[in-house]
Amino acid sequence: MTRKGVILNIFKFLRLIFRGVVILLWTLLVHNIFVEIPRLFSKSKRFPLSVHIWGKGLAWLMGIKIHKINELPEEPGQVIISNHLGFIDVPIMSTIFTAVYMIKGEMAKVFYFGKCLQKEGHFFVERDKAASLRKAAKALLTFRKDFCDIIIFPEGKASPDAQRLPFKVGAFATAKKLNKKIQPCVIDYLPDRQLHKWDVNKSMLSQLMELFGKRRIDVSIEFFPPEYVDDPAESARKWHDIMEEKLIQYDRERGNDKV
Repeated sequence: MTRKGVILNIFKFLRLIFRGVVILLWTLLVHNIFVEIPRLFSKSKRFPLSVHIWGKGLAWLMGIKIHKINELPEEPGQVIISNHLGFIDVPIMSTIFTAVYMIKGEMAKVFYFGKCLQKEGHFFVERDKAASLRKAAKALLTFRKDFCDIIIFPEGKASPDAQRLPFKVGAFATAKKLNKKIQPCVIDYLPDRQLHKWDVNKSMLSQLMELFGKRRIDVSIEFFPPEYVDDPAESARKWHDIMEEKLIQYDRERGNDKV
């Protein structure tokens, strides 16, 4: 390795350590000031503003630069759906929207941070488990009474090798049951999504360390007109295909003909 390469690796390591510590402190600060304190004086069970503030700070600390292809509609939908490429999607979406998330149930069991997520008011569901889905359907009744905008990734998990997984119907069924419009949007990583892709077969910690060590991450987001859901299954297929075609179009325009 050249001297220049060694120096770059040292800077990357120092950047990783600095960001890791600051991001942890930022997460704890936001949670305690914008969640724990308001919980003492409010009956609300959801704190989307704290998620928004945390996301904006996280995006800044990670060096994430968001390029909007177009502007968000003046009256956006309240059930926000997007393709899911990896962890970076979270600070992207939280920077733009003031909302909670639909999160896989096992995240609620993560040491300390699982409790934090629950206190923030996210909606948890254990996918592919009939009993849990029935429980989630029942929880929707409570969510309707204490509703705030919600972000859902219909793929259910980060897509392996930056490929699109089929969209699950649940996100669209949720919008229909709540009688809320969906707000579709499509995320992409620049200049090639393979640079920052998330590997579902690798550990979360090692991949976070890789992301925190990067100097800058450029991403794009494009918004679509909001709409009500009539047939959840049909909407799931429709928006999967639209987002798939959009990403293929981006690749053609950039000369990255590999999807």
